Amino acid sequence: MSVNNNPIPFSYAFSFQEGMAHVIRKSGTGFINKFGELVVPCIYEMAFSYSEGLVMVQKNGKCGYLDKAGNEVIPIEYEDADVFSNGLAGVCKDGKWGFIDKKGILAIPYLYDRINCFSEGLCGVFKDGKAGVIDKQGNQVVPFVYDDIFEFSEGLICVCKDDKCGFIDALGNEVIPFIYDRSEGVKCKDGLICIAKDKRWGVIDKVGNEIVSFIYDDIAPEYSEGLAYVNLNGRYGFVNERGEEIIPFIYEDLSNFSEGLAAAKMRGKWGFIDKENKVVVSLIYERVYSFSDGLGLIMEKGRNAYFIDKFGEVNIALKRSNTLLEKLKFAILTFAVATVIYMLIKAIAN
Repeated sequence: MSVNNNPIPFSYAFSFQEGMAHVIRKSGTGFINKFGELVVPCIYEMAFSYSEGLVMVQKNGKCGYLDKAGNEVIPIEYEDADVFSNGLAGVCKDGKWGFIDKKGILAIPYLYDRINCFSEGLCGVFKDGKAGVIDKQGNQVVPFVYDDIFEFSEGLICVCKDDKCGFIDALGNEVIPFIYDRSEGVKCKDGLICIAKDKRWGVIDKVGNEIVSFIYDDIAPEYSEGLAYVNLNGRYGFVNERGEEIIPFIYEDLSNFSEGLAAAKMRGKWGFIDKENKVVVSLIYERVYSFSDGLGLIMEKGRNAYFIDKFGEVNIALKRSNTLLEKLKFAILTFAVATVIYMLIKAIAN
């Protein structure tokens, strides 16, 4: 891969998704490709990551969608909007949410107060203070009787009633009882569910059997590549799908494994480790972000950041741009230093 040797100015950056990375400048937000080329100019007020080839952007307070060439393919005319999932995206007009397809055609009318993303052909939505489930034609498949609802995964969806969560299937049948703490974004992955009970975290299977004891202070939202990070007594490590300790509890913070590597923090610095707990990218950085599309984002102290490959080689360089306040502070400091030097020279001359 060719490398863009000219650092890209940025104020903040995010990991690659679908070959595009989100960068923010003072002028706005835009996207670069894996060659370090600014494909979508930094002129938008806000944007999500690319999903199913399109990205939601906001301009002048309105939302619409761009393709990977930066072309506006769905007009920027909505009050709010979400990412595409299962071929549909939630959009908001006049305070109500509906769904459009990738041609911008309204597929489900504006009936809902809040929406989640479609998953497995179904979506949790909110109406009149309650949550239920609809299909891609807008038909109600689970009645609006829940206080909160998330996304379907492996045939189950987490729903909440009276501050307790359980799981139902696509027909609305209760599969796992309402005995768990209310938590955001809980879902099933690889047959396992990371969830809290009485303020302690553990893991259950798809029928509610306890797989990993509820002893942890924190746990990853889901397993990734067979492992999940957990926190015990203020330190992080990794456990496998049987709850066995695979990587010891020696880290200040961890992210889940992605593409074989996990972001790890020790003594206030970040780097990457592999599944054998070997340091692959030295723990010397101010912040790092998980590998995605073959690249990881690392940020040094000061103004430099880089997208690196798994060998630690720089593919794309970034340089943090100065804010107006920082430029003013630098000017004042420069003037002060120049004044001191001038006074010293004058004193020596006299």
